[in-house]
Amino acid sequence: MKFNIPNSLTLIRILLIPVIVFLFLSNQEGYRFIIFSLFLLATITDYLDGFFARYMKQATNFGAFLDPVADKLLVIITLILLITENQDIFFLVPVLIIVTREFLVIAIRQRLAEVGDSIKLSVLLISKVKTAIQLISLLFLLFKFPIFGIDIYQLGIHLLQIASLLTLISFFYYVKKSWNVIIK
Repeated sequence: MKFNIPNSLTLIRILLIPVIVFLFLSNQEGYRFIIFSLFLLATITDYLDGFFARYMKQATNFGAFLDPVADKLLVIITLILLITENQDIFFLVPVLIIVTREFLVIAIRQRLAEVGDSIKLSVLLISKVKTAIQLISLLFLLFKFPIFGIDIYQLGIHLLQIASLLTLISFFYYVKKSWNVIIK
């Protein structure tokens, strides 16, 4: 493994996850802003590691492997934490859609690797929009407190619902693009 700026940022993102979990499970309202700030920092490292990998030409195979793992860990673990405080069906269904899609896309990529197919499941614009909305929704859900009379938590739930719809659309693209290969 080569330590460079992008790989270091990815590792920082992974190391922030247990801190976020610990603070969240401490169940102290005073920690919510810290949790929000750490998640925001993790989100920024996700953007920066890609930026440095591309523009400073510091991309590595290790980084290409670890970056999506770090992203999925951050999102899935945060969603699981948030389930502890919200078991409403309008929250749970989007969470289930997002988590299920993440595992199914991993399975599709694994199957493509097994059969040695060269199909590249490139990231779609809709996937980038989905990710942005998903991360913003998680930030709002973690922040939780109203701003200027706006119920940020409820806005986070609505954004999560939109993200889950975009998640389904992008998942169907991946299945359509790889179907003939994965059923071999």
